[in-house]
Amino acid sequence: MVIAMDGPVASGKGTISKLLAKKLNYLCLDTGAIYRTIALADLRGKNYLQAQVEIKCSPDKRTLVYLDGEDVTTEIRSVEVSNHVAEVAVNPAVQDRVHEIQHQTAGNFDLVVEGRETTSVAFPNANYKFYINATLEERANRRYMDYVRRGENITLTEVLLATKERDRLDMERSIAPLVKVPDAIEINTTGRVADEVVDEMLAIILK
Repeated sequence: MVIAMDGPVASGKGTISKLLAKKLNYLCLDTGAIYRTIALADLRGKNYLQAQVEIKCSPDKRTLVYLDGEDVTTEIRSVEVSNHVAEVAVNPAVQDRVHEIQHQTAGNFDLVVEGRETTSVAFPNANYKFYINATLEERANRRYMDYVRRGENITLTEVLLATKERDRLDMERSIAPLVKVPDAIEINTTGRVADEVVDEMLAIILK
């Protein structure tokens, strides 16, 4: 089974997908982590289409990402990678590579998979589709707090502007832009805790 969800950056879909996967005992596949790994390869001066990207599953069903054999699961969350990933993601060859990795993984596991074109392009025939959303202000604040916890030197205003620009790039890119597909169920996470959202999704999936 594939449960797919899309949504803008920091809408909560990463946290929600991990918790949902844990409750269902599925693998949580973070599509954004694959894009981020390719972006990191580009920042390192590698040929990012030839770099080896490998997905592994942790004991608690989290996505672990390896670049040419190196665990980069933490490094791909840096500000530098975050600001570069949208530029790399517009490359059709990159998107094809990401989808290839996704489908290879889907052949081995039941998946909860999240990203920005997961329901529209990667898994249009997913068993369940969700669109996870939140206000721009709340999403920017979530990203800012993540950066603060990692010791990044950045202001909330900078994060707000970067989040707004990221939305524009994701929604206006010519190939596989971020959209809410007609058959996706939209869930707004503004002011809500992840457990509450996951319970709502489980009620839909297990009914």
